[in-house]
Amino acid sequence: MLIKRSTALLWDRELAMRIAQSEAELITEEGQLDPSLRRGAQVQATKATAGVKKYDLSKWKYAELRDVINTSCDIELLAACREEFHRRLKVYHAWKAKNKKRTDDDSNQRAPKSVTDYAEQNPAPPAAQHQEVAMNRQQRYFRIPFIRPADQYKDPQNKKKGWWYAHFDGPWIARQVELHPDKRPIVLVAGKDDMEMCELSLEETGLTRKRGAEILPRQFEEIWERCDGIQYLKKAIENKQARPTYATAMLQSMLK
Repeated sequence: MLIKRSTALLWDRELAMRIAQSEAELITEEGQLDPSLRRGAQVQATKATAGVKKYDLSKWKYAELRDVINTSCDIELLAACREEFHRRLKVYHAWKAKNKKRTDDDSNQRAPKSVTDYAEQNPAPPAAQHQEVAMNRQQRYFRIPFIRPADQYKDPQNKKKGWWYAHFDGPWIARQVELHPDKRPIVLVAGKDDMEMCELSLEETGLTRKRGAEILPRQFEEIWERCDGIQYLKKAIENKQARPTYATAMLQSMLK
């Protein structure tokens, strides 16, 4: 498939070697980011913040944010709108969690508990929250296991373990796949399924510091295709529900 070939070509050899070395070492403990690398990332983020801060979007309506995200070519405004959109998603999910009833269904994994726990325990510094311009929309792919909260104490042998796959387009998630042990896979795309997807930025998830979590593009694409993700994304694009991302652009170019 064209998507596989294109993403593979964009992935440099050094990253592929690093991923191959750590792929089988998926562990629950969070690794520590090298201080020098952290400083470098913060310098870049600070530069990006200077351009993003000039927009006050707190009073914008959701429809206005959505329209800019879907149509704007202004990179700085686009980054600011995405940041505000995801900030509101976090507020909504925090409110929902606080008012959640014990009988509510928790089968959907917006993000595995290890990811949300990391975000709560390690809030991203302000300088690291506006990285879209500096990151130049890097495409990164991750896979980690999860146990649904309802099964956490019922399944001590982890027989009900599922797998959570994520494709981040820059700092925000673009596609997500959930492989559950006892039901059909769930595929989700940004724009159509925002309320069910991970609302955290890549920095906040801590995934880049979790050994063995990052995978090659082709590994994600294989799962995506196997779970009928291409057809799902195509339909979302045709219905004008999918947000413009690297994935939507690649699929549209393939279908031309």
